Amino acid sequence: MTMPGNPPHGRGSAFNPPNRFERLHYDAAEFEDDADTENPAPATQFLVDTARSIISYNDSPDVGFSASINPYRGCEHGCAYCYARPYHEYLGFSAGLDFETRILVKRDAPELLRKELASDRWQPQTIGLSGVTDCYQPIERRLKLTRGCLEVLLEARNPVVIVTKNHLVSRDADLLSELARWQASAVF
Repeated sequence: MTMPGNPPHGRGSAFNPPNRFERLHYDAAEFEDDADTENPAPATQFLVDTARSIISYNDSPDVGFSASINPYRGCEHGCAYCYARPYHEYLGFSAGLDFETRILVKRDAPELLRKELASDRWQPQTIGLSGVTDCYQPIERRLKLTRGCLEVLLEARNPVVIVTKNHLVSRDADLLSELARWQASAVF
């Protein structure tokens, strides 16, 4: 596999490593004449995620919550150090450029969340918003799925903890401060 030295402009990963769950791999450099030329940064694709549920559970003692929601999977920020990259391999994509250029979008995330919170099976607990993505990545400015989920959490007065590196979180200060009145929000 050819491993270029520097990532394309605007991307965190320099290449697309093989997916460890796929049996077949090919190296573009072996098949393409222009493999040594500089390639522009690949465009981001947004794919619809037709999940039927939104709340995921974990039993890790290292995480301060056992329930989380991810309105997106993959992340346009493309941080090279991101711990969430390997999760993209479970979806059939690579942890490299695919993680930052193939973003799965759960368009009905707020509705799914409302349905699950209203279920008799739901045991109220803190929900981590975006354990394997940044819920305030650039596409959130347009789709507002995170804001929709926060509105649902506020209706239910359900506690939420958010980890983000994007200043867009300040857009939702009204919802987060209202949740904070109930001691039900934390942002890191």
